[in-house]
Amino acid sequence: MQFGRLRFFLIVALLVSNLMVGLGSLWFLRSMDRRYAALYDRSVPVLNHLRTLTRELSTVQRLARRVSDPRNEPEWAALVTQLSEGSDAARAHGERIGGMELLKNSPHYANLRNAGREYDNRVDEFLALVRADKLSEASQFNIAMLRPTYDRYMDLLDDVAVYVDREGNNLRARYAEESKRFGGLLLAFAGWPLLAAGVVIVIVTLLVLGLFVAVFFPRLFADRSNPT
Repeated sequence: MQFGRLRFFLIVALLVSNLMVGLGSLWFLRSMDRRYAALYDRSVPVLNHLRTLTRELSTVQRLARRVSDPRNEPEWAALVTQLSEGSDAARAHGERIGGMELLKNSPHYANLRNAGREYDNRVDEFLALVRADKLSEASQFNIAMLRPTYDRYMDLLDDVAVYVDREGNNLRARYAEESKRFGGLLLAFAGWPLLAAGVVIVIVTLLVLGLFVAVFFPRLFADRSNPT
């Protein structure tokens, strides 16, 4: 009767533990899915915008070189329009990147905004010289001011891209470590029936050994109880 009741409780405990393991696994998988989705939404758009901004800035700088070249005078009007539109697009992308959540708390936030504004101001100054037909001055300004500002801006964008990639890798490594620890705990909890069976086997083995000794070597117990 007692054995039947014990077996009943063991079966119930096994069912409850399996249910808990299943629910825990489902909760953890959903949690990790939300985390990786947040990581994707946090890092990938920034990297995409950085690539777009880099391409637009390269286009602006290439157009600035062409505009200040007297040999391109027949195409001057179209080039200036493209340069102005490209600068506006790059400026909008730079402001959008600076306002993203990932960069707001980063050490690059202030530097990125300042570098973007400095380059935008240099482009405006360059365009003012070009529209005033001061192509020689514009060419010198491009070499002495605009190009160095562009180079500093690009170096900073590279640093930001490295920072975003490193932050993403750090989060992925942390999620992987948490997943490993949780999996170990879940496996340990799911394996309690084996542990319980092992304990029962050890207890039964000790009892059988004790019974064996008591039956075949009774004098060992007799000598201990009667030290005479």
